[in-house]
Amino acid sequence: MELSIIIPSFCAQKNLSACLKSIEKQIAPSVEVIVVDCSPHNEVKNICANYKFVNFISVKQRFNPGKGRNIGAYEARGRYLAFVDADVELDERAIPNILDITKTNKFTVFGCSLELNKRYADSFSANVEHYYFNHEAQSSRKIQKRSNLSSAFMVIENTIFEKNNGFKDLARMQDTEFTERLVRAGITLYFIPQVIGYQIQDSNLTKVLKKIKITGNNLFYVRGYSNKTNYFFKFCLFILTPLLMFLKITRINIRNLRYAFSLKVLFIYSPFMYVCGMYWLLGFYKAQVLKRGIESGR
Repeated sequence: MELSIIIPSFCAQKNLSACLKSIEKQIAPSVEVIVVDCSPHNEVKNICANYKFVNFISVKQRFNPGKGRNIGAYEARGRYLAFVDADVELDERAIPNILDITKTNKFTVFGCSLELNKRYADSFSANVEHYYFNHEAQSSRKIQKRSNLSSAFMVIENTIFEKNNGFKDLARMQDTEFTERLVRAGITLYFIPQVIGYQIQDSNLTKVLKKIKITGNNLFYVRGYSNKTNYFFKFCLFILTPLLMFLKITRINIRNLRYAFSLKVLFIYSPFMYVCGMYWLLGFYKAQVLKRGIESGR
């Protein structure tokens, strides 16, 4: 078995069919699909029953996505693991392109393009979420090295995943924590733009801003800032946090304007990214002041 596609699910019945249909069109004998579900109902199970190629795993206790991916990886037989979120619809050449790449043995861990699935949602909040979280995943980019990857659509050699103990059980930022841990272990990450997924972003704006605030809080712990004992460092970090936010958002805007330019990006979404940055700032400051640890909410 060359490739195991692993899809974690909690009440994913709204979007899962589109994901599985896109896989069905390009499924191959060397590919298996594992759906790991912790929904309190049978709707996801019933959807999976319509696709004979799906290995459905039911877990009674609700899990964070990282834990669901770990469960699927434990059952996987593939030489490579592809983690795909249930709200991602694969491009018609995604699986053949992955198989072509894995056969070269050149890229052992790589992320894939994530474009907004405008057939399902093209609202203001959908675009805000896409441009904020997927600003490094445009299909117009070139192959390049990365410092971290999104687990919404990424591929990793199974042996590397096992050796590095998989994802930690975090509600958000588990992919940042895991892939940055891989980098510290000496593993090179890549971005491969020709492997494309179309992500459905259907959260309302309030929820999107909440997600951004949580990532600000959790990043403080994932990056190890909470472990610093130097009071001068802590003071400087506190004072410079607004500057860090400004630089972070400006970098996001530069990437979106360069690789996904449109007048809406220029005049609507780029300015609003600084509003998003304020929520990130609130989360980062919350972590520094209240010190309540990684948030469990999503």
